[in-house]
Amino acid sequence: MKIYLSTEGTYPFVLGGVSTWVDMLVHGLPDHHFEVGALVDNPHHRIQYRPPANVTLQPIPLWGLELAEEYLPRRDGWRRALRTSSPIVRDRFLPSWGHLVDCLAAPEADPQALGDSLSEVARFAERYDLRRALGDAAAWALLLDRLQTNPIHARTGLAPVMDFARTLYRYLLPLTAPTPVCDIAHSSAAALCVLPAIVAKYRYGTPLVLTEHGIYLRERLLAMSTEPFGTKVLFANFYRAVVELSYREADVLTPVCSYNAGWEEALGVEQDRIRVIHNGVDPARIDVWPEPGGPPTIGFVGRIDPLKDVLTLIQAFARVRLKIPEARLRLWGPATSLAYLEQCQIAVSDLGLSDAVTFEGSTNDIAAAYGSSHVIGLSSISEAFPYTAVEAMLAARPVVATAVGGVAEALGPAQCRGTATVVEPGDPGAMAEALIAVLGASSVERGLLGDWLRSRALSLFTAQRMFDAYDDTYNRVFEAGTSGGVRPGVSAPASPPAMPASDRAMAHAVS
Repeated sequence: MKIYLSTEGTYPFVLGGVSTWVDMLVHGLPDHHFEVGALVDNPHHRIQYRPPANVTLQPIPLWGLELAEEYLPRRDGWRRALRTSSPIVRDRFLPSWGHLVDCLAAPEADPQALGDSLSEVARFAERYDLRRALGDAAAWALLLDRLQTNPIHARTGLAPVMDFARTLYRYLLPLTAPTPVCDIAHSSAAALCVLPAIVAKYRYGTPLVLTEHGIYLRERLLAMSTEPFGTKVLFANFYRAVVELSYREADVLTPVCSYNAGWEEALGVEQDRIRVIHNGVDPARIDVWPEPGGPPTIGFVGRIDPLKDVLTLIQAFARVRLKIPEARLRLWGPATSLAYLEQCQIAVSDLGLSDAVTFEGSTNDIAAAYGSSHVIGLSSISEAFPYTAVEAMLAARPVVATAVGGVAEALGPAQCRGTATVVEPGDPGAMAEALIAVLGASSVERGLLGDWLRSRALSLFTAQRMFDAYDDTYNRVFEAGTSGGVRPGVSAPASPPAMPASDRAMAHAVS
């Protein structure tokens, strides 16, 4: 089967959990051919993963180029540009553009209208040059007029509006990406990368599978929470439009955890279109080491990144040291932000922990990282179904983690894993108490917990189980499409765990 797999800011250019998932998927399903459309922020990334023979790669850079044709060549590119005259813009583009601007400028997002207007722009981009249309004086005049007559945006300065217009063009650039004729389109997020897959559905009737690792809308809203008002409403409504359109057009949604499924249902997706497929790990990659000797050691494996909230883990460790002075914290993983890495290093110094905390950097020996630790700490403020948790379980190591995404779902029922291993995010005191409880237990108790976690991972979260589930989903969706079926129903997930109160409020606010 030929599958168009769209990614954003991940495979094969950026290290991380979603990239690992893609790399495993394309290697684990060698009988399928994957056309990977990879959205990246600029065209100068180096490849971090070596795609197998069953992958064809098409980078789609959003920035660092003036014309889409520079990196997204089209045979009819010059014809499209010639066709996109001012009269065509006026007659064919301005109605849909005006509709989209009105929706983005509204005080509250209208999901149906937003999705419809974005799909209208997508259909225009199929035949005409979107860059020329957006650069036409009439399109710019319409944007200014609609914002100046809108009471919410009337006082927005010219510079923010110009920045918004430029950014929106870049965000809409995936609509112009060449999409091959495939049997299935599979988007790795309800984000910008879903747009080429939706175009494939409009153009060729290609059924769409949508996998959500993190909840894109939630993460974008969290990222915008500290930004000045400016054009925040415009961007928030745009992100909402992309998410609602992807949810509406997806034949099957395959979130990586039931927590994500809960968000999707809260945002209007019917249960019979949702099938939870947990991330899996190859057990052969993770050797089980005996518990190490030496000082009690907390290990962290992941990116040094604000979403991983390493600062909270460092602050928690400072409290652990008050109870267990000989304790150590080892942090394995690359820094995605040098500024955040510096923040973490300054915190270590200010808290007097320089002799006890080490930044180990990236490692190719994951088993050694887990094997050198007595407990694994995960302090993220946002997660999907993290590989670190499953890898630690397979390494038979206790885990203390924040109750975000599918983490608690991975670790299992509290009565089996102990009530102190999952804490609320952003609470260094609670995390410290949980880490102290695990490190203060006997090695026998830690071993029993580690063995139980490993057994759970072997039964539920292996790579082969994941491959089989996606292969089955592809076959179901393809067979339903060829038989004329629409939105094939699949096995509904078990009832998702309750969302934290803050997430319930956010979901209701955007629904």
